Amino acid sequence: MKAEPVALSVIVPAFNEEVLLAGAIRDLRRSLDEIGVGAEIIIVNDGSRDRTAAIADELARDLPGVVACHQANQGIGGAFRTGAARATGTYLILWPADMPATARDLAPYTAEFGRADVIVGVRRRRVGYNPLMRFNSWLYPQIVATLFGLRLRDVNWIHAYRRDHFLRITLTQRGIPMLVEALVRLRDLGARIVEVDVEMKARLGGVSSASRPKVMWRTLTGLISLWRSWRRESPARPAA
Repeated sequence: MKAEPVALSVIVPAFNEEVLLAGAIRDLRRSLDEIGVGAEIIIVNDGSRDRTAAIADELARDLPGVVACHQANQGIGGAFRTGAARATGTYLILWPADMPATARDLAPYTAEFGRADVIVGVRRRRVGYNPLMRFNSWLYPQIVATLFGLRLRDVNWIHAYRRDHFLRITLTQRGIPMLVEALVRLRDLGARIVEVDVEMKARLGGVSSASRPKVMWRTLTGLISLWRSWRRESPARPAA
């Protein structure tokens, strides 16, 4: 029997996710099968110190289309790069291990396959956000638009990328600004970007670190560092 073409590679970074990982991957596999898209799941164990690595290997043995790979801790950006290098799908998508996935969550992205190079998910509402996080989620795209001229409603959620385009760019950021860097560099390559409305799901566990002062400062300094290097690459760009 001829193998089904892989349209989508879902990359799942996992750092100390022993409690959630097995259930999240099984739900994701079920949702992908339900939506009827040929897909693989690539679990990237990002230097976990618990049983995440062993659980990832077990899932890869038990579930079809699931691959496990391991690396020293490199953050979300490093995990995505590792997963992308192993992927075989036409499109790539990064999906957090602590967020449930249903066919309905994935459908807005897969509906644009073949029509767009980058598919940007725009959250209709922010679930579990306190006032500071809501303010940050409004301010962050404004800063990105000012620095890079990238005018999108939501630059920090789930995105899908055409793999052959994604592999042409070099990412320097490891944390949250990595998502902006990917969008800016793909935009500069001439990629066609579309936005799709999606629902934000409540986390399966844990608390978001987005409102911690240390994380906010690291995100801002990373964004400024990215802007400086981006300007140096093409001095003709107008100053922000």
